[in-house]
Amino acid sequence: MRRIGDGKGSFWPGYLILCLELERRREAFTNIVYLNDMSLMEGDNGWSPETVEEWKLLLHLVQNKSTKPAPQKPPNGNFSDGPSPVNVENVALLLAKAMGPDRAWSLLQECGLTLELSERFTRTCDILRIAEKRQRALIQSMLEKCDRFLWSQQA
Repeated sequence: MRRIGDGKGSFWPGYLILCLELERRREAFTNIVYLNDMSLMEGDNGWSPETVEEWKLLLHLVQNKSTKPAPQKPPNGNFSDGPSPVNVENVALLLAKAMGPDRAWSLLQECGLTLELSERFTRTCDILRIAEKRQRALIQSMLEKCDRFLWSQQA
């Protein structure tokens, strides 16, 4: 079971754990979108979708939320004090990190959300592609070295 927190603001993480334990994932993702807090989906203790259907649900929830009027700015005039908001861009970035940029792009196209993405998303996907390519090359190199070592031990 996941750790609930340090006592500060631990109601929602505890509630989300309960939703996930009870297989009420739809309710959990609906509340994450409503809470507008990306930190609930990021990091080791985050709750990310596990299936393509859950990603589609989350994208649909975010898309529906973004069609509603935006909240008014707080009196001090900035939003930077709080967590990152749950919006199409941030969920798309999380999706690209989880599934890879090409699969993410296909799913975003299927959901009709590609027009809502910025250049930041494109750059991040390019970086993820480069990282995947390098990772595959490193794995291949390590396998070849292991193979040579094992064959040298047989000789």
